[in-house]
Order: sequence, then C-alpha cells, then structure tokens
Amino acid sequence: MGWMQGAGDGTFYGPHTENGQPVLVIGEGAGLWTNCVAWKSPQLAQQYKHKKFNDLYYQDDE
Repeated sequence: MGWMQGAGDGTFYGPHTENGQPVLVIGEGAGLWTNCVAWKSPQLAQQYKHKKFNDLYYQDDE
C-alpha cells in the first residue's frame, strides 16, 4: 500500500527495499508501472540509475 493512491491511474508512491536499501518506488498509470526508484543518497541513485529490478513491474515488461 502507498499513499495518494488513486483509482488505478495517476501516481502511486510506495516504500520498498532493493539490494538491502530502503527506497521509494514511484509508479504511474493504470498498470501502476514503475516510473522510478528514489534512493537515500546520490551515490546509490547513480549506481542503480539504469537498473531494472526483477521484483518491480515496468510498462515495457508487457
């Protein structure tokens, strides 16, 4: 569950864990596709900026 959750479209924010680090996953659209992952530090964001995580759902996965 996240906050600001709409009726299936719009933007969804949810806490999650990736590689042992707490992150904020931001999803959008009717499929709640992952738009981006927000990291706690610029270094982690840079390290994982092009990484697609297997446990997240992306629009181009369809």
